Formats: sequence, structure tokens, C-alpha cells
Amino acid sequence: VTLKDSKIGGTITIPGSTGTMALTSDISSGGITIIDEWLMTANTTEANPIINNLSRSTIAGFTQLGSGMTVSSGIWTFPETGHYFVGYSGYYQHQANSNVVNMRILATTDNGSSYSTIKINSNRGGSGSWGSESLFATVDVTDTSLVKVKFDFDVGGTTPAATLYGSSTSGVTKFTFMKLADT
Repeated sequence: VTLKDSKIGGTITIPGSTGTMALTSDISSGGITIIDEWLMTANTTEANPIINNLSRSTIAGFTQLGSGMTVSSGIWTFPETGHYFVGYSGYYQHQANSNVVNMRILATTDNGSSYSTIKINSNRGGSGSWGSESLFATVDVTDTSLVKVKFDFDVGGTTPAATLYGSSTSGVTKFTFMKLADT
């Protein structure tokens, strides 16, 4: 006898003979199993990668789901293989005229020997002008020891050319990770 679950497409097979029966199932719960969010807790003027003042979010309403990300020297390691949504949002102020602010998500598939920019947003502004950027990408993490990401805040012009704002009580600059599916 075969029982089918049309909602998720799984089956349970029951043998037609007598004796001891062992049930096995290919039905899984599915859905998002990992959600993690981190904050940059203090301001920075330039960071390639962002390495300082990083802390898991404690903002009301956020609850970590499943295993969490780890970060060391600005290099982020995924807790398990899978397809991940990666988000980076930040709020900044230009300190000099005509400087360019670049916010980047970079990924490596060889444990950091080389990185590729997988998403970049750039903005040119005048002294004192404000900006905010949100970057989103997906990363196929086939091996947690090899596939990693980092986040940059790069500015041109005079120093300091721009300030990226951080806070431990609001998400002015934050990093979001969600495992969407198995790889």
C-alpha cells in the first residue's frame, strides 16, 4: 500500500505481507531552516572588509532560527551547505564632495584565495549628503570550508570620505542570512 501526500509530494509505502514492518518516509518538513541577522554596532569610515563591531542582532522582533553564521576578521562562514539569501544594508553620510561610496558583497569558492564581487551599489554625493543602500544576493554554499562571503564599504576621495553608521539598537547597517534550500 502506498500513501501519498499531495501537499508536499511525499510517499509512505506499507508492505503487503505479514510480519514486522519498518516505516520509512521521504517526507520532509521543508521551508526555511536558518535565519540569522547581524549588526554593525559602531560607525566606520572605510572597511575592506568590515571586520569590527559586529554582533548578532538583539533588536526586538528578531529571533535566530537554526544554526548561526560565524565571522572572523570580516570573513563569514556558513553553518551548513545550501542555497542562501545574503543581504547587506547600510546608512551613510558623505564627508567630501563628489566622492563615491561603494558597498559590496563578495564571495569566494576557494577559502579566500580569490573573491568575486557578486553585488555592488555605488553612490556619488556632495559633502553632507546622506544615502542608504540595500544589496541582496544568493550564494550556493557547496562546501562550508571553501564558500564564504565578506562585506566592503569602500570610499574614494579625501579621508574620511564617508561614514557608514552602526548601532547596537537599530539596524542602520545589518547583514542578513537565510538558508532557502538544500544544495
